[in-house]
Amino acid sequence: MKTAVFIGRFQPPHHAHLETIKRALARYERLVVVLGSAYCYPTPKNPFSEAAREEMIRACLEPQEQGRLHLVAIPDDYYDDPRWFRAVRAAVEAIAGPGAEICITGYHKDESSYYLHGFGDWPFEPSGVASALSATDVRNSYFAGSADWKAMVPEAVRQFMEQFATTAEFARLQAEWKTLQYYRSLDQRYPYPIVHVATDAMVLAQEQVLLVERAGSLSKGAWALPGGYVELKETLLEAALRELREETGLQLRPTALKATKAFDYPGRSLRGRVISFGHHFSLEGPPPPVKGQDDAARAFWLPLAELDRHQARFFEDHYQQICWFLGRAPQPPKES
Repeated sequence: MKTAVFIGRFQPPHHAHLETIKRALARYERLVVVLGSAYCYPTPKNPFSEAAREEMIRACLEPQEQGRLHLVAIPDDYYDDPRWFRAVRAAVEAIAGPGAEICITGYHKDESSYYLHGFGDWPFEPSGVASALSATDVRNSYFAGSADWKAMVPEAVRQFMEQFATTAEFARLQAEWKTLQYYRSLDQRYPYPIVHVATDAMVLAQEQVLLVERAGSLSKGAWALPGGYVELKETLLEAALRELREETGLQLRPTALKATKAFDYPGRSLRGRVISFGHHFSLEGPPPPVKGQDDAARAFWLPLAELDRHQARFFEDHYQQICWFLGRAPQPPKES
């Protein structure tokens, strides 16, 4: 039995996605659709959960097509591409079985499609679907309040999105989208690209990590490492210690620093090109008292044993940052 693999974010699934899926189901005995950017906090770029995306895709298919379709959700692993490829391979091979004949299908759209050729012995077999449709255009029309997006998606997806547009979550995401559009309009006034520099602080104490809950207009309610933008007259370490103190009340000495890392994945932030320098601090003894302040609604300690279970609560790439400092891979949450 030959298995095809179709990888995407499907935020949301549009007509070209559905045509690719239907052609693959007609051509191959089994199709595995990989839902990328899984288990992340909802943003205007990734508004729909992996469960919602699966629901939309399945609603577009006939009952006889459903039995040969499998969907797997894979979290982002921005800072270790080989590890992400291994995670996809493991998930697909668990479905296809040992020694299965597997290929990658899809459309080589731009440089972001590099993954189509990254699976070694899995050949790339073009889907034959070439389309100018873009999920980015769908989302921009959707959050702008235009009706243009409705012609870009299948009927079942349109119905789902219209219902979602009546929710408080849509209102939050639409307000965030408008804020981001304003930020981008400011950036366009400059004659060269703007690169912002930020710092984040990962503080560990007795297998617990210090987090804050965001109170600002972007990703309000998301969990994050304490951090923020670097001021003009401070070093990166000084900025990390200052933000830590301002947001949680915790004052640390520079000697508590164990490691640093530049987190520079180009798409890590919707605010623009933001490079964050992560600082790993390790404390001896029990976690000290903390209190959310400044632009943090609250500060708290999360046991590392609960990290994966809550990864969908994390802001930007902060879950991936914690995984990097811990020397481990992002993991799909275990089913309870």
